[in-house]
Amino acid sequence: MRKVIIFGVVIGLVSLFSFNCFAQEAKVQKVKARQLSLAKSIEIGLKNNLDLKQAGYNLNLAETEYEEAKANNLLKTSIISLKNAELSLNKAKDSFEEKKKQLTLVEIPNKYFEVLKAMRKVEIEQISVKQANENLQMVRNKFSLGDANELDVMQAEIGLSLSQLNLNQAKDSLITAKMNFNYTLGFPTDTPVELTDSFSFEPIQISLEESIRKALQSRYEIRQAQDEVEIAKINLSLKQNEYTSEIERRKAEINLKIKQASLEDLKQKIPIEITTSFLNLKEKEKNVEISKNKEKEKEESYKIAQTQYKAGIITTTDLLNSQIDLTQAKIDALEALFNYNLTKNQFIKALGGELKKNKEKSS
Repeated sequence: MRKVIIFGVVIGLVSLFSFNCFAQEAKVQKVKARQLSLAKSIEIGLKNNLDLKQAGYNLNLAETEYEEAKANNLLKTSIISLKNAELSLNKAKDSFEEKKKQLTLVEIPNKYFEVLKAMRKVEIEQISVKQANENLQMVRNKFSLGDANELDVMQAEIGLSLSQLNLNQAKDSLITAKMNFNYTLGFPTDTPVELTDSFSFEPIQISLEESIRKALQSRYEIRQAQDEVEIAKINLSLKQNEYTSEIERRKAEINLKIKQASLEDLKQKIPIEITTSFLNLKEKEKNVEISKNKEKEKEESYKIAQTQYKAGIITTTDLLNSQIDLTQAKIDALEALFNYNLTKNQFIKALGGELKKNKEKSS
């Protein structure tokens, strides 16, 4: 009785998910899908992204305030005020460029990859449904010959229903992934899109030492900290006169030491960050290879299980578990590849920008 109730609940959930997927798919199929490569997506995102537009407006404001500071400086000379305005302008420029890098190297590629992953997940679950249906037919054939019982048939039916449920959930995830992708590009969230690129396994050919050196040379935080040290030095030099109190000079000296310590702290923290990111990337790289091999092993195991089941060597449970293990291995391999690409994008950004083409090698 309990198994019958569980089976009924599963069928109800499958029907609910099927209805939701059908309604969403019918809505988006009315308009022709827009074909997008990753490069084209980045180009569009840099034009339309709302966060980047806000950063651009902040930069325009900083430029206006800098012009205002220069005009005021003509009326009342103040090197420090002008330098502070220049520093604010440089920070706004860095913020704008950093947002562009974030979009170009991380956000847009990652959203693009999330859609690709969701698409591949749908394909995997479709194969799983097909396999579960084939298994159900085998069990029913055995049942008709008296070589299987009602429990075996029920197990196979529930296995098929769960596969259909997973497929419908994968389709729903694809709809959500496309909505998030559209939002990042500045499109209406219901815009139909068709992606023309795929993510691949391309290990980065760069040493840890070279990675740290590049980050220390390229990171904008280092430039900002150096600028602040320079301003603190100028401020201190201006205090070296008989009209400035000893307290004011001491405050300027302390402020310079604070800025210098902050710069040194950055120079120590960044190598730690890069080392952690580098090692994490290498772990993700190994996991891609391991998960690929595991998928191949489960593929072969499932073929053997099918043969063994037909020969009466293993039970229905063994067959269904083997099929579930294969589907999970495919999903794990997909997740490993997806996570590697996300980690690689984040690592490249942590270095301060894109790597030269000869630093990457296809595998």
